Amino acid sequence: MSLDTHTDRDYLAYRLQALGGAAVTAPVRIALWVGRTREPLLTPARGYVEEIRRRAAAAGGTAATTRDMEAPAEVPVLIETPGVVVLVDTVLGRVHTGAGGRDRLVELVDAGLDLANRLGKTLAVAVVRPTGSPVAAQLSAGMDRLRDPAGLAAALPHRRALPPVVLRDVTWSQLVALWEAEVPFLRLGGQPVRAFSRQLRSLGLAG
Repeated sequence: MSLDTHTDRDYLAYRLQALGGAAVTAPVRIALWVGRTREPLLTPARGYVEEIRRRAAAAGGTAATTRDMEAPAEVPVLIETPGVVVLVDTVLGRVHTGAGGRDRLVELVDAGLDLANRLGKTLAVAVVRPTGSPVAAQLSAGMDRLRDPAGLAAALPHRRALPPVVLRDVTWSQLVALWEAEVPFLRLGGQPVRAFSRQLRSLGLAG
């Protein structure tokens, strides 16, 4: 869907820099639940697939051994702007794993880099997380590891060159505050907004 109904598209883009970094500018488009069966597909990098197939073959595995790990990744929210594509994962009670048990953050960065390259944009990956829990600490540690160029290179050894990647983690309370502040400036139907707000409150994520 498009966010073009916002009465101040430049300001909306500015607010979304919390997820995608300072290069996020208007116009902004958002798509929900894409990557696995809906375009744009988030397919594993060719180098990654070749490496896991090589390791499986060396251990006596077959093509079926790596099938799950070769599956496209699905992302809850994809934000596209003129210069940046943002993949947004959402976490509540536990940290997600990627296809075949792969590290979820690494999976999104790896597939996202190829998507961003196809679109001629830079990549940002954001995680919306709880506050003050073991899950939050685990996600923050994972983000810090990948923000270090050496850590990112170690996580993606099949890539010879790595362009800059923006990595952001935002709490649910921060996202809810942003949502509630911008709803009045969007032409949205009342019922979906009320239902979403009720769901957030039922999960203890909004006051």
